[in-house]
Amino acid sequence: MIQTQVSVRAATEGDAEAVRTFLAGLSASAQYQRFFTGLGSVSPSLVRELVAVRPHQNVVLALCGTDVIGHAMASTNRSGAVELGVVVSEDHRHKGLATRLLGELLNRAVLAGADRLQLDVLGDNALVLDWIRRRLPDTEFEREGNTLTGYASLAVAATTAA
Repeated sequence: MIQTQVSVRAATEGDAEAVRTFLAGLSASAQYQRFFTGLGSVSPSLVRELVAVRPHQNVVLALCGTDVIGHAMASTNRSGAVELGVVVSEDHRHKGLATRLLGELLNRAVLAGADRLQLDVLGDNALVLDWIRRRLPDTEFEREGNTLTGYASLAVAATTAA
């Protein structure tokens, strides 16, 4: 895959079927790493939530042609921190696509005035933890069971993810 073949854009309701197909095509491991559970069949309500763009939620997709190959979302939680979720298809990992998706979301969040980032990651998700350690070295982590919650400055995150 040549990076220029991939487009990144905001999700719309019209992307629901492509997102459903993408999620259903993820391995059980990828589903678990992103959602902390297996999805089984992909419910219409989950798909609606994952394409919904709202004042406190941004969603971007990576597409190769009309196929969704990556999904990322940023939601502002009650404390004002931005929470991120990202998943890229196994065939397109290790090519900078997650960084590109997250960079787009982080820039949007900074422009909207957010200043804090919160990341919930499974303790065995080496791929994401390595990304955080490289891109956000000042992230402070708290552990609860198998989950690590990282906290970082969003201004720093936006400049390092781009």
